[in-house]
Amino acid sequence: MTLLIGKVYAQVPSAVLPPPPQIVNVETSGNDNYFKKKYNLKHHEDRIKLYLKPVANEGKKVDYYFGIDKKQLFQETKIVWKKVSGPTFKFDVLLPGDYVIFVKYQEEGQPMSESVSFEIQIERPWWRTWWFWGASFISLFGMFYGRERFLKFWADEEQRHMRQIVELELRTLQLQMNPHFIFNALNSIQSYVMTHDALTANNYLSKFAHLIRMFLDSSRSKYTSLNEEIRMLTLYIEMECLRFEDKFDFEITVDSDVNKYLEIPTMILQPFVENAINHGLRYKRVKGHLSLRFYLEGNYLICRMVDNGVGRKNSKEIQSGTQKGYRSQGLKITEERLNTYNKINDTNIIFLIKDNIEHPATPNEDVGTVVKVKFPIN
Repeated sequence: MTLLIGKVYAQVPSAVLPPPPQIVNVETSGNDNYFKKKYNLKHHEDRIKLYLKPVANEGKKVDYYFGIDKKQLFQETKIVWKKVSGPTFKFDVLLPGDYVIFVKYQEEGQPMSESVSFEIQIERPWWRTWWFWGASFISLFGMFYGRERFLKFWADEEQRHMRQIVELELRTLQLQMNPHFIFNALNSIQSYVMTHDALTANNYLSKFAHLIRMFLDSSRSKYTSLNEEIRMLTLYIEMECLRFEDKFDFEITVDSDVNKYLEIPTMILQPFVENAINHGLRYKRVKGHLSLRFYLEGNYLICRMVDNGVGRKNSKEIQSGTQKGYRSQGLKITEERLNTYNKINDTNIIFLIKDNIEHPATPNEDVGTVVKVKFPIN
C-alpha cells in the first residue's frame, strides 16, 4: 500500500476526467447501508468498509484511492490518500469525530478520475461528552463541598460542646471562690467581734454586708467592669485594714488613659490582694504599704500590685513555725480559672509574681512582693 499526502488542488475540467467511482455499499460494524452523502453513527460503529462497483478496464490495471479528511477547528485541512489494488477497502477503528471520505481511481494510461465523497459523523460515547464531564465535575465538587461542610459542622458542634464543658468548669471554679471568699471574710468578722466593742463590730458588719452584695452581684456573670472591680477591692482592703488595726495603708491609682469600663473576668484580682495582706503585710513589725496601679502597656491593661511585706520566703518560714499554718487556696483557684478562661476565649491573661527586692542586704529583710497581671485589650 502506498501513501500519498498532498493538498487538494484545482481539478482538471470534468470533461477530460473519467467519471467518479460508484459506491454500492457502506458497511458499518457489520451492518450494510445504501450509499448516501452523510452517515450518523454511534461510538461503537467505528469499523467501516466500502464496496465500489468495479471499473470496466478491458484488461488494464486500475488503482483505487481513498482519502480521509478529519474536520478540526482552527487547523488547516489536509487529506491523507491511500492506494489499494481492489474496489473494496476498510477503515479500522475511527475515533469519534466528523470525517469526509473521498474515493477515486486511476486506470492505467488514463488520468485520475473525479472523486466522490461522503460524510461520516461518529458520536462520542456518553462518558466523553461535555455534559457528562460537566455533571461529573459539579457532582465531585458538590461531594467535596458537602464533605467539607459536614466535617466543619461536626467540628463546630464538637467545639461548641467542648466550650460548654469548659464554661461549666470555669463556672465551677468561680463558685469555688464564693465559699473561699466568704470564709475569709467571716474569719475577719469573728476576729474583730471577739476583740472590739459592738459599735465597731456593727460598722464592720455593715461593710461586710455591702461587700457581700457586690460580690454576689458580680458572681452572676463572668465579667465585670474595671470600675466595679476597683470598688470591690477598695471595700475589701478597707475591711482588712480594720481587721488588722491599721497595720498597713494602701493606695489605688488608675492612669488617665485607662478606660474604667473595660471588662475583665470577675474576682481575678482579689486573691492576689488577699495573698499580699495575709502572707506579707500581716507579719510586718512596722506599718506596711500596699499599692495597686492600673495602666496601659501596648495592647495590655496592666494591674501592678506592690507590697513591702515580709516576702514569700519569710512568710513560708513564719507559717511553718506556727501550729496551724494559713493555707490559701485563692491563688490556686485563680490560676485554674485563668487557664480555663484563656482556653475558651482564645486569649492570654497572664500573671507574674516576684520579690520586690531581689537582692536583700540580709536574709531576714522584708523584701516585699510584686504581682503583675496582664489583660489583653481586644
